[in-house]
Order: sequence, then C-alpha cells, then structure tokens
Amino acid sequence: MSTLLHPKGSEPSEVYWRRRVVVIAVAVVLVLVVAWIAWPKGTGAAVPDPQQSAPVPPSAPVTPSTTGSPPPSSSSPSSSPSPTGPVACDPASSNLGVAGYQKVKQGGTQTFKVSIKNTAAPCVLQLSGSNFTFTVKSGSDQIWSTADCDKWLPTVKDVKLKQGQTYQFDLTWGLVRSKPGCKTTKDLVKPGTYVGTATFGAGVISDRQVFVVTKAS
Repeated sequence: MSTLLHPKGSEPSEVYWRRRVVVIAVAVVLVLVVAWIAWPKGTGAAVPDPQQSAPVPPSAPVTPSTTGSPPPSSSSPSSSPSPTGPVACDPASSNLGVAGYQKVKQGGTQTFKVSIKNTAAPCVLQLSGSNFTFTVKSGSDQIWSTADCDKWLPTVKDVKLKQGQTYQFDLTWGLVRSKPGCKTTKDLVKPGTYVGTATFGAGVISDRQVFVVTKAS
C-alpha cells in the first residue's frame, strides 16, 4: 500500500501518477464499452425470465349438472308390512302321530287318536279335506277314507299352537266300507290285518297304525 501511494524510482513521482491515471482511465473506458455491448437492445421493456411459469388461467365455474342423479333421500323406501300374527302351520314343520287299538272285534269300533305337534314358530292349525286325509286299507284294498266325506273330519279351525305344542283329536271308524258322498255299506269287514294312515299336507308327512280285526264271538 505504501508503494502505491508513494512510488519509488528514478523518475519523479508526477510521472508515475500520470501513468496510473491513464491506466485507470483506460480500464474505466473498457468497462463502459463492455457494459454497453452487453446491454440489451430494444424498446426498454422488461425481459421475462424464461424459467418463470406461464400464468394459469382461472378455472371455469362448475355448473351443476341437470342430468345427474338426485341426492339420496333421507327417507327409506317403504317395505311390505310383515304379518302381525301367527301364520298357518306348515306340515313340513310338524310331527304327525297315529295311535289306536291293536285288536278290534267285528261289530265294534276303532278309535284312532291323531296328534299334530308344531316344531317351529307359533302357528295356526287348520284341518280340512284339502290338507288332511285318513284312510284304512287291507293290503291294496281301500276300505274306508275321509276323502269320501269331509264331515267325518273334526272341525279344526284357527287352533293356535306354540312351538312344541301338540293338538290331538279322535277319528272313529265303524269297521265298515265307505263310499263317496258320505255313504257306508252295512256289511262288516272281514277279519284280518288293517292299516290306518293319516296324511297331512298332500303327502308331506304321514303316520300309520297297524291293527287286527278279529271275528266276532
């Protein structure tokens, strides 16, 4: 720093100062020339940054669709009303039983005890000629049947049965043949083996009682 401010040499210091002034002036001129060359030519508008992202146009407002699905309703669709009371007893959910005398003499009567047990939910038992029959056969020979007369069936209507509850009724046979129209013959059946069969629900379930008719003494 002392050499720059106080130059040393054989020549006077004024000479050295003039040379430094010339060198500095030339350097300043060169800087100005370079700056002028590098300065952009144009109308003076600002040059955009090439890395600057282009402006994003505002998105168009969303218009509600008129063809879309309507908003879900808060109310649930109405369903079919469920039964408020017991339904009819289903033969498939029932147990059928038949009992009677094992031996009966000619001229007497055979009393069959029929039982129907409900094994499902509470139901209403109804019996008629359309869903119940009782038949007595000897081999393949049909001797007697409630299909010949609905009046031979007891009146069973709107009998409420709880689960596990049993309904029982009696059927009395006079050991004679039956005919359509609630008719019977006067002739007594012959001694032999007979089978009484109860059927509930068009053959869905059935039970039977085997017994013997003996000769009258």
